Amino acid sequence: MFKYLLKHYRGYLLGIVFLIITNLLAAYIPQLIKKAVDMIEVQDSALLEVLVWASCLAVLMAIMRAVSRQIVFAIGREIEFELKKDIFNHLVTLPPSFFSENSKDGISTQAGSLISIITNDVQSIRALGGFAMLNIFNTVIAFAVILPLMFDLHTELTWAFLALIPIVILFVISLSGKIKDYQNWVQEELARISNFIEQNLSGIHIIKAYAQEQAELKRFSVINDQLKQAYMKLIQVRSFIGPVMRVIASLGFVLLLYMGGKSIIAGEFSAGDFAAYALYVQRLIWPVATLGWLITIIYRAQVSETRINGILQVDPTIKDRDNAIEKTSFETEIEIKSLNTKITKGTMVGVVGAIGSGKTILAHKLMHLKELADDEILIDGIDIKDIQLNSLRTLVNLVPQTNFLFSNSVFDNIAYAKDLNQNEVIDLAKKVNIHDEIMSLPEGYDSVVGERGVTLSGGQRQRMAIARALAIDPEILVLDDSLSSLDNESSKLILHNIIGLRKNKTTIFITHNESILTEMDQLIKLERTDD
Repeated sequence: MFKYLLKHYRGYLLGIVFLIITNLLAAYIPQLIKKAVDMIEVQDSALLEVLVWASCLAVLMAIMRAVSRQIVFAIGREIEFELKKDIFNHLVTLPPSFFSENSKDGISTQAGSLISIITNDVQSIRALGGFAMLNIFNTVIAFAVILPLMFDLHTELTWAFLALIPIVILFVISLSGKIKDYQNWVQEELARISNFIEQNLSGIHIIKAYAQEQAELKRFSVINDQLKQAYMKLIQVRSFIGPVMRVIASLGFVLLLYMGGKSIIAGEFSAGDFAAYALYVQRLIWPVATLGWLITIIYRAQVSETRINGILQVDPTIKDRDNAIEKTSFETEIEIKSLNTKITKGTMVGVVGAIGSGKTILAHKLMHLKELADDEILIDGIDIKDIQLNSLRTLVNLVPQTNFLFSNSVFDNIAYAKDLNQNEVIDLAKKVNIHDEIMSLPEGYDSVVGERGVTLSGGQRQRMAIARALAIDPEILVLDDSLSSLDNESSKLILHNIIGLRKNKTTIFITHNESILTEMDQLIKLERTDD
C-alpha cells in the first residue's frame, strides 16, 4: 500500500505544514499563559492584552488544525477511491475460472468475500491513509516542537516524563500479536457473512421454494455469532489499550505535581512555569493516549493489505500478448483445428452434442475466455491469441447458457451495450418474440426486472439476453443453448428471425436439440470424450 501513500506525498506535505503551524501555536500559547500567570502575581495591568492574544491564537490554532484534518482525511478518501477502482479494474481482467473457484492462494474468491475486500478491507486502508497518518505526523511534530521547551523549563521533570514512553512501547508490543490475529479473524468472518448474505439474497427464490427460511436463519445465526465472537476477542484486547494509555499518560501529571511542586517550593519553578509545563504535558498526552488506536489501525491495515494483495497479485491467465493486433473486421473464415472444421463468413452454423461434449467450452474458446493452444482457433488465418482481447470480443459476442440481467429496466437491459431508441428496442424485442410479454409488465419497457432478472421467467431472460446481443450486431454471434427454456416452435420462430436479421453475418447456434436447427447452413456434431 506504500505506493498509494507515496502518490499523495504533496498533499501530506501540505498537511504537515498546517500541523507544524498548529503545533507552533500550541507551543507559544502556554508561553503567553505563563506570562499571564506571572502578571497576576505582580498585578500587571497588561494582563487582559496577553489573554486576548492567547485567545486569538487559540482560535487560529483550531482553524489550522481543522484544515490539516481536512487535507489528510481527504487523502484517505482518495486512497480509498483509487484502491477500489484498481481492485475492480483488476477483477474484470480475470478469467471466469477465477470466480468459479472457492479460493485462490488462501483468499476466498466467492462474490461476498470479494465484496467484503472491496468495502471493509479498503476502509481499513483508508483509515491508515487518513486518521493514522494524521496522528503519526502530529505526534512526531508535537514532540519535536514541545520537548525542547519542556527541557528548557525543567530538565529532570522532562526526562522523567520521557521515561514513561518505553513502558508504552513494551505494553503495545505485548498485545500486538493478539491484536493482529484477532483482526485477521474478524476480517475473515466479515467476508464469510458477506458471502452468506449475497448467496441467500441471490437464491431467495430457491430458499422459499424449498421452505428453508428457518434453516437459513439458523445458519446465519451461527455465522453471525462467530463474527460476534471474533469481535469480542478483539474488543477484549483493545479495551485494555485506551485506559492503560491514559493511565500512563496521566502519570505525567503526577510527576508534574510532585516534581514541579517541589521545585516551586524550592523557588526553582514559578507559578507561570508550572502552568506552561502543565499545558505542554496536556499537549503530549493526546498523542500518547491515541497510540493504542494507531496500533489497532495499523494492524488492521496490515491484515487488509494481505487480503487485497491476494487479489491484486493474481495474474490474469488470459491477457493480450505483447504483439497482439487490433482486428476490426471478419473477412473470410473461422478455422477450428481441434475439430478440423472451417466456418465461412455469413453462414449459419449449428453445433450439437450431448452434455459434456464440450459445446460450452467451444463457445468460451471462440471468445478466448478459456486457455487455448497456439493456432487452435484462427480467424481469417490469424490465431485468436494474437488478437487483442477487446478487439476479439467486439468481433465475437456470446449469449451464454446462464443469462444475467441487471437490476434495471427492460429497456436498459436490451440497450445495455449500444445507444438505441425506443423503436429499435421494441423491434428487437419483437424479433425474439417477447414484446407482448414486456407490454404486459406493470410499466412495460420501463419495468425493473429485479436482481439478476428474478422477476422474469427463464425463457424471458433468455430472449432478452438474445435481444441484447442482437443490438450489438457482432460479426460473429455465438448462442450457447440460449433457447433451452423455450418450446421447439418458439425456438424455431426466434431462430428464423435471427437468420433474417443476420444474413451477411456469422451465427453459431449451440444446442443439444438438433430438431430446431432446420435452417442451418452447416452442422457440427461434438462427441463426448471420457479422457
